Amino acid sequence: MNVLTRRRYLGLAALAAAACAAIGMSQAISSAATSITLTEEDYFNTPGQVAALALYSKQFEAAHPGVTVKRQYVPFASLNTKLLTQAAGHALPNILAVDNPFVSTMISTGQVIPLSGLKGFSTKGYFPAIISEGLSGGKYYALPVAGANSIALMYNIAMLKDAGVSPPKTWDELLAAAKKLTTSDHYGIALTCEAAEDTTWQWEPYFWSNGGKFTFSNIASAPGVQALTVWKQLIDDGSASKDCLNWSQTPAASTQFIDQKAAMMVNGPWNFSALAQGKMFYGKQYGIVPVPTRVAGQHVVVPLGGEDWMISKSGDSATQQMAFEYINGMQSPGMELKMAKLFGYLPARIAVAKTYVKQAGPQWSVYVNQTLFAHPRTLGLGVKYPKISQAVWTAMQAALSGSKSVQDALNTAQSQINSILQGK
Repeated sequence: MNVLTRRRYLGLAALAAAACAAIGMSQAISSAATSITLTEEDYFNTPGQVAALALYSKQFEAAHPGVTVKRQYVPFASLNTKLLTQAAGHALPNILAVDNPFVSTMISTGQVIPLSGLKGFSTKGYFPAIISEGLSGGKYYALPVAGANSIALMYNIAMLKDAGVSPPKTWDELLAAAKKLTTSDHYGIALTCEAAEDTTWQWEPYFWSNGGKFTFSNIASAPGVQALTVWKQLIDDGSASKDCLNWSQTPAASTQFIDQKAAMMVNGPWNFSALAQGKMFYGKQYGIVPVPTRVAGQHVVVPLGGEDWMISKSGDSATQQMAFEYINGMQSPGMELKMAKLFGYLPARIAVAKTYVKQAGPQWSVYVNQTLFAHPRTLGLGVKYPKISQAVWTAMQAALSGSKSVQDALNTAQSQINSILQGK
């Protein structure tokens, strides 16, 4: 387990109690005599996520005698590759949690089944952008895990106050603030630069808000060059650690912030439970503002985040239906509301989201607005998006490591992206 679990969270009992209440099963006790083992695979690693899944599975098993749920954790950067390998070998787990831009790719493997053909499936009430993530050929292949999310800039209140700087709104302010915030004890900002989708996702607000196209077809022109140059400057002037080339968004970069080794980070609300565990609370130890833009007042365009449950062809029809019962149990309005709170996501159903917004704390104000208007990464791209994203994060690593100039790295990416868009 990641480093976050090494801390004792004095309020863990309260979290567990909340999770127990959250996972009150709506299904009737099953009288099935046949034993069924459901295998489930995901990359969830925050305290709230881990507690929610463990307690949900425990109570699901209690409500369905003879059913056992076995969960396997796989690091974010490794999961997509593992899923493809498992699909090729016809050895996928029964239930898989898939990052939403990878849903189309999993459908293309032919190893996942349409959920719309299973008893109890419904699309009623979901945000169109969320439920449509699993739509292909008129069939629905996925349901949201706990809703949706986006990213914003988190900052350490005390560090900014001591340095005499305000939360940055523009790139110039970000560069100046990060440099002034950098000391022998901590960096100005923790960046995510590993060779994975979370690096592309982290950079998209900079590129898209600067006039970058959602297809990345102009990545090597001014919008892309300017946006990547900002990250390059942060590393070159020592405001961000070069170790970020190996850092995931969560838990690597987030741990730097929680351990007060970085004054700022761009990250999401799924970290609220880990922040609380690290005794960091909104309005006291940290604040949140939108991702800075090149020009003051520009509209911030962030990507739509979240994961979807999918069911594989593994197992017989009874196992597949039971797998659906597992993920469908999280879709009732009451359960969705409680799961979203534990995961740190915005609920996937419109009515539930409205209730959530009324109940959410002030730390949610920036995220709610950005998530509601976030851009679905695969919109218009489908299975092309993961390939494009890989070209983007590969170029970013080349530029940030210094093996290529920003322009040369993006030129290489542009050539690859053009071929992908043309279907070559």
